[in-house]
Amino acid sequence: MFDTGINRRNFLKTSTALAGAAAVGLPGASRAANAGAKVETPSLITSTAKFDPVRPETARLIAQAAKQIGFDIDANPIDYNQGIQKVIMQHDYDMFLVRLTGSSVRIDPNVFIHDVHNSSNYKKGGYNWTGYKNAKVDELSAAQQSEMDVEKRRELVYQAQVLIDEDQANHVVVNPEMTNAYRSDRIDNLVPQMGEGIGSFWTDIAMTPKGGDGYVRTGATVALKNLNPVAVKDANEFKELRMIYDRLFRIGPDGKPAPWAAKSFTLVDNTTIDIVIRDGMKWHDGKPVTAEDVKFSFDYQKQWKAPFFAKSLEKIASIDVTGANSLRFKLTDPFAPLLSNLFGALFLIPKHIWQDIPAKVDVDDPLNFANEKPVGSGPFKFDYWDRGKEFKVSANKDHFNPPKCAGIIRIVYGSHDAMAAAIEKGECDRTRYILKPSLMDDLNKIEGVVGKGYPSHGFYCLSYNLMKPPFDNAVIRKAMKYVIPKDLIRDVVLGGHAGAGGSVIGPANAFWHNAAVKAPSQDIAMAKKILSDAGFTWKGGKLHYPG
Repeated sequence: MFDTGINRRNFLKTSTALAGAAAVGLPGASRAANAGAKVETPSLITSTAKFDPVRPETARLIAQAAKQIGFDIDANPIDYNQGIQKVIMQHDYDMFLVRLTGSSVRIDPNVFIHDVHNSSNYKKGGYNWTGYKNAKVDELSAAQQSEMDVEKRRELVYQAQVLIDEDQANHVVVNPEMTNAYRSDRIDNLVPQMGEGIGSFWTDIAMTPKGGDGYVRTGATVALKNLNPVAVKDANEFKELRMIYDRLFRIGPDGKPAPWAAKSFTLVDNTTIDIVIRDGMKWHDGKPVTAEDVKFSFDYQKQWKAPFFAKSLEKIASIDVTGANSLRFKLTDPFAPLLSNLFGALFLIPKHIWQDIPAKVDVDDPLNFANEKPVGSGPFKFDYWDRGKEFKVSANKDHFNPPKCAGIIRIVYGSHDAMAAAIEKGECDRTRYILKPSLMDDLNKIEGVVGKGYPSHGFYCLSYNLMKPPFDNAVIRKAMKYVIPKDLIRDVVLGGHAGAGGSVIGPANAFWHNAAVKAPSQDIAMAKKILSDAGFTWKGGKLHYPG
């Protein structure tokens, strides 16, 4: 469909020129108060090995490598949810090592280009938790949203990748595969998706059990926190809630948005879209799904500022119900990610339930509603949630695309080792999220088990807090680009199941990836030269600010 032979020669000339202006709008280099002083020792927050064994080991290697330039870093693994709270909600951190997963709604470049790097998203709960601000990136990230010509949009995305890499607010360490395992003697017909592996929605509805009670036991290492489809912002909750709640569109296994609850859509013009929803859809309590429910879902989540969708919902000017099953959406401006990141992501919720929230429940804000018995219209119905242990859904056989299994039971294991042991014993049928690569390789040697890495556009990301020393200094960030031992992390920690990181749009997302953004290997001499040329000095082997 797309011509991938874009004229990169002319584009790269433009990119190189733009790169020189990349630091415009960033916080100042070093503060006068720090002149001649030892560079501060930042704390590097990451998750514990229980959640992801790769992160604390990667953090340790980064801290160890930084000592070679006289820069002390305190690697500090903490509970995953606590880290998310400190970084995203409070902005109380220095460095943050996180895995930004390549979920289906992140195939469109808008999340990594605009949501993570546009300065308007620097707010509590926003995806720009670094405080990054570059006027040119703001311009490009906004322009690509409204550019409806895909070739022109890609060129804008390419340019933004160059500048983002130059500024290094978020350093892409590696692009890991989605390392999964499953019992091939217990389930069949798994449908992987880029960035999600066999944890995809398409596997959920297509996999076929071989005997037993028909339920697929799915392993996880982190407990669910939230079943509220309006408040959800964590990838783990999205993966479970999307089984219960439908969307107008779904991102297909090929990465392209396709109608789902929407029977059809018509692009009247660049700001007008007509939608017809499927006939006969029902909520899990038996009430019909109507066009009024669809309108309510968008209006309600816009009114209450659903955190994941708030920015995108600002693009909706109005929604009119034009028939029993039809609606017209009017946009404030053209919005290129509409089908992928809004229609293909926002959950449809029943008006007859949510219209009384918060008025008739004991909360002051729908974002705080527990929603302990979720009612959707999706291919699975909620059964129970035993907090911290199990989450069970059963097949909705009346759905227009019913699952092939009887249901799914999500089981929380205490660690990656415990989850791998359950797979080996036949107590767990598949992993939903990542499995430690070495454990995956070991499981692949067992008869009846498949351990495999699947392509992903996600990445391990080292984020810097640009609003405080030492990372308000662009020179330190530029030097760190050459300090991080990418090859060691890729080959040893991830067992080769990764590529060395470069752009925030990963190589697996081939159409949008700018291959001109290269990932340098570790080069301590280059890092020291960058620092020395900027006036940094060393005293007693420790890095000091310019005098």
